Amino acid sequence: MSHTCKSLLMHCMDFRFGKAMKGFMEEHRMMDDADLVSIAGSAKNIVNPETQAFALRQIEISKSLHEMKEVNLMNHLDCGAYGGRKSFENDAAEYNKLTGDLKEARDIVKEKFPELTVKLWLAHIEEQEHEKKIWFEEIA
Repeated sequence: MSHTCKSLLMHCMDFRFGKAMKGFMEEHRMMDDADLVSIAGSAKNIVNPETQAFALRQIEISKSLHEMKEVNLMNHLDCGAYGGRKSFENDAAEYNKLTGDLKEARDIVKEKFPELTVKLWLAHIEEQEHEKKIWFEEIA
């Protein structure tokens, strides 16, 4: 094949992460070396039986067309696809749901594609009056 890439990054479509996502990709050497899947809720689509086939198909296409070897799944706090922060009882409940879905999604991906490496990320967004701080946590 004439064009291959190292990885796939599945992340939420949320516009608030544009600049930060570019920085994340540069820091982790994904820029110009990763297929991108931008979908509301990201890993939620892998654990949801109604959307699972579509999400897994994106991984399958990247693997077959571009021979990628690593899947990066990224959820983020205050995600509208999950109902935002307000839909959780507290910060811990939100964190646990998002990281729990990431871990379940990893298990599903590994079951279907055992040869792939799967990394999990949670993007934190802290918005104050006129600025936002975004940082990325790797989930074990």
